[in-house]
Amino acid sequence: MYFLRDFHFNDATEFNPYLLAGTNGSGKSNILEALAEIFFHLDCIYLSKKPDYFEKSKENPKGFEPKKSRINAYELEYFTFLDKNVFPNEVDYTKKAHIRIVKKTNLPPKITWLYKEEFIHDSELNAKEIKHLLPEYVVGYASGNNETLSLPFFKSRYLQYDAYLQDLISSEFVDPKPENSLVYLDETFSQAILLTNLLMYDNVDDEEIENKKENKILKPFKDYVKLQDVESFQLIIRTDKEIETASFDNTEGNPRYGGTDKIKLLHNIDLQSDEKSIFIRSYLEKLKRCATYSQEQRHYDTYAEDGYAENYFDDRGYLILDFNVNKATKKAFQFHFEKNPLKLFELFQLLLVLDNNEVTIKNKQRAYSSENIFINQDIHQIPLEESRILRFKDFYIRKENLTKGIYTKALSDGEHQFLHTLGLCLLFKDTRSLFLLDEPETHFNPDWKAKFISSIRNCFNKEEDDSSETMREMLITTHSPFLISDSKSDYVYVFKKNDKTGKVEEMVHPEFQTFGSSVNKIGIRIFEMPNTIGEYAQQRVEEFKTEFLLLKTPKQMEELIIRINKELGESVERILLVNEIITKIESLK
Repeated sequence: MYFLRDFHFNDATEFNPYLLAGTNGSGKSNILEALAEIFFHLDCIYLSKKPDYFEKSKENPKGFEPKKSRINAYELEYFTFLDKNVFPNEVDYTKKAHIRIVKKTNLPPKITWLYKEEFIHDSELNAKEIKHLLPEYVVGYASGNNETLSLPFFKSRYLQYDAYLQDLISSEFVDPKPENSLVYLDETFSQAILLTNLLMYDNVDDEEIENKKENKILKPFKDYVKLQDVESFQLIIRTDKEIETASFDNTEGNPRYGGTDKIKLLHNIDLQSDEKSIFIRSYLEKLKRCATYSQEQRHYDTYAEDGYAENYFDDRGYLILDFNVNKATKKAFQFHFEKNPLKLFELFQLLLVLDNNEVTIKNKQRAYSSENIFINQDIHQIPLEESRILRFKDFYIRKENLTKGIYTKALSDGEHQFLHTLGLCLLFKDTRSLFLLDEPETHFNPDWKAKFISSIRNCFNKEEDDSSETMREMLITTHSPFLISDSKSDYVYVFKKNDKTGKVEEMVHPEFQTFGSSVNKIGIRIFEMPNTIGEYAQQRVEEFKTEFLLLKTPKQMEELIIRINKELGESVERILLVNEIITKIESLK
């Protein structure tokens, strides 16, 4: 599958999402699933922090090994920009690095930087450099339960959690940004995505700039969903959860060997700053500084017996942060998170990923080694509400024409999906990312479907003073003619599968220009729609045709036209039938 041919290489930095279209079961989602598996496998090879039980060994014969992958043979080729923090200063960062990755059956993948001599002196790439030649993020989203697509992403969450544990034991400072690249943004992250966008993309430093940038970035939120702002919300963070360190560091000679030492799970994101430093190191402290009110409390239940009520405290402890949002709140968030929305979101992401403390090592090993796409149902269990590390509560938003704030849960499925998909695009818009979106428009009304591609494009528009280039790619599977009508045929692929063999036999560009084509034409040519109206209505058209063939006189036919126009709405099928009758009437006169 060629996404960009040689004669289009100069267009590599232009944002043009690729649409993968076809009937149900035609194989289009398999492309997303294959790419997710490939980059998960590459991640697993080049991550610097992996748990001891992860790699294949005598004790773990089903563990990870570089030479085997669910996608066991492939060839990838792409462009990327270089990370200034990883490669030397003499590199020309305006040039695109040309990367080729080849994996042969049961052999480790070979990564080659083509024409590397144009950038730096010829030398072997180390693991850190190779890791930075891979996508910075692979962002996955599916509107339905695509188990095959989500599986490598869920495995990646376990890797992020285990990497955090290694830092926790060594008491190293933790940057919430994950080392692994795969990020699956399902409904679990919906509130985190919306909240981050509303807090961080409203420029409150300068009123003149504020109105300009807010309208530009958050305009679709206001125009389509009528969402004005966030009013208030509460964060509840469980602070008492402890982890037994002996189970992770059990080598003989280690001071903790054989012990039962415990350490608080949130210790590393609550590390205090040096007394002389003006910077706040603790991420919990950053959140406190942004809050309207904060308190720490122990959980308790009320127990009643014989009419006597008594409060029984359990062992759970919580940090409760209340936020009544105004300009000062947003200024505080933007200051403490360096005006970088992704920094705030990745803190939320880490806190949500820490719920994996409930997953046993045995279950994680099962997940890593399993090729069963339904294993998520067995091992991915959401903890009880009181046990979660982070909860978003009382999240109120203001909508146009409503006098009072409403819960975000009061939004419709389509509104949630719209805010979620555009919100994730905004968060990762300045990163070297591969976006894999599986039918992101399923809950949209027709008007929103018609505006979706242009809305996504607006998310990736650069600021007027931004001259930098970002390499990103987006693949969208879709059944919507509206999305295809907004895309040039060079960026549309039509999939067809052989019903007998079950294999994809065709994956080609449409034979006509899709950009600006009517949705009816696209529906018929690409999605094999036999008609432009519903099946029941089509049956009625056929009944009228049968009746017409039995009529003898022009008067009877004219009466039939009146009945057809009265019963059927405007459509191509009605026009064709009426024209056929009129032609017959004229031939009889």
